[in-house]
Amino acid sequence: MTTLQTKMSAAGEYLLTRCDELADQVTERQYKMQPELEDRFGPAGYKKTRQDTLYNIRYLSQSIQIQSPLLFASYITWLKVLLEGYKITSDDLLVNLRCLQQVMAEQLEAQMMEVINPYIEQALQQIVGPLEPEESHLSRSGLRQEAENYTNLLLGGDRTGASQLIMDLVKRQVPIMDIYLHIFQQGQYEIGRLWQTNKISVAQEHYFTAATQSIMSQLYPYIFSNTPTGPRMVAACVGEELHEIGLRMLSDMFEMHGWDTYYTGANVPAKAIIDTLVERQADVLALSVTMTYHVTLAKELIATIREHEACKGVKILVGGLPFNIDRELWRSVGADGYAPDAKVAIETANELLVSK
Repeated sequence: MTTLQTKMSAAGEYLLTRCDELADQVTERQYKMQPELEDRFGPAGYKKTRQDTLYNIRYLSQSIQIQSPLLFASYITWLKVLLEGYKITSDDLLVNLRCLQQVMAEQLEAQMMEVINPYIEQALQQIVGPLEPEESHLSRSGLRQEAENYTNLLLGGDRTGASQLIMDLVKRQVPIMDIYLHIFQQGQYEIGRLWQTNKISVAQEHYFTAATQSIMSQLYPYIFSNTPTGPRMVAACVGEELHEIGLRMLSDMFEMHGWDTYYTGANVPAKAIIDTLVERQADVLALSVTMTYHVTLAKELIATIREHEACKGVKILVGGLPFNIDRELWRSVGADGYAPDAKVAIETANELLVSK
C-alpha cells in the first residue's frame, strides 16, 4: 500500500469511528448559525438534520477510503435533489457541509485535513450549480408504452392489472428478456427517480418493488423450464444490503441465457457466500452493492475470497450504483469486471470465462 493509500485509509476510518460525535457537533453548530431552522422544521428537524449529517459523514468516509471523490460529490448531488422536495434549500446543505469542514478542521490534524478537504470542496461545487431535471427512465424503454402503463398501474395500487399486462405480453410472445430489461428494470429506475424527487412516497416505492418481485415469480415457469447446463454463477449482496431486486433480475436473466444460477439474496455473511461458491463450484460471483458506504465491505469480501484456495478460479463481477458512478471503482475493490446493467453483465461474464 502506498503512502497516499495509507493516509486515505486512516482518514476514512477515523471519520467512521467518530461519525456520531461529529454529527452531534455539526448539527449543533448549524442550528447556531441558522436559528431559523427551529421555526421552519420544529424539534423533529434537529433530529433529521443530525441523521442526514451522519449519512454525509459515512459517505465521505467511504469515498476517502476507496479514493473516489466522485462518489461523495455524486451523493451530494443526489441529496440536493432529494432535500429540495422537503423544502431544504441548497444553502442549508451548503451550511451543513461548511460546518462539517470547520468542525473537522478544529479537531483533526492538518495532514488529515489535507486529504479530506478536496473531497468536500468537489462536493460543494455540486451544490452551487442549478438543478437539472432528470428525464424519465421510461422514455428510454424499448417498450415505452407498456412500461408506462405498468408503472402507472402499480402506482395506483393495481397489482392485478399490472400482472395481467405482463401475462398478456407473454401470450403475445414478447421475449421475457425484453420484459425484464424494458419494463421491470426501467420501472425500478423510474420509481427510484420519482421517490428521490418526492413525487411518490416510500410506501409506494416499497409496494412497487414488492409487486414487481411477485409478478416476476409468475414468469419463473417460463424461465426455469429446462435444466441449466451452462456455467455456474452465484449472485449475492454484501453486508446488510436489502435492495435485492436488481440482483434478482440479473440472476433470472443469466438463467434465461442458460447459466446455472444460485441466488443467495440479501444480508448473507461472507463465510456463507464463500461456502456457497465452493459447494456450487461457481465459475462467477455476481456481487451487488447499492449503498456507497458498503463498498469497502465488497473490497474486504473479495480479498477474503481471493485468499481461499478453493475459490482461486472464481471470476468476480460487481455492479450497483457506486460502480455506475465511478466506472473504474471495480478495479479498486479487486473485482475482475463490472457491468452497468444485466445485459452487459451477461456479456462481461461470458468474456471473463473465456479468459479463465
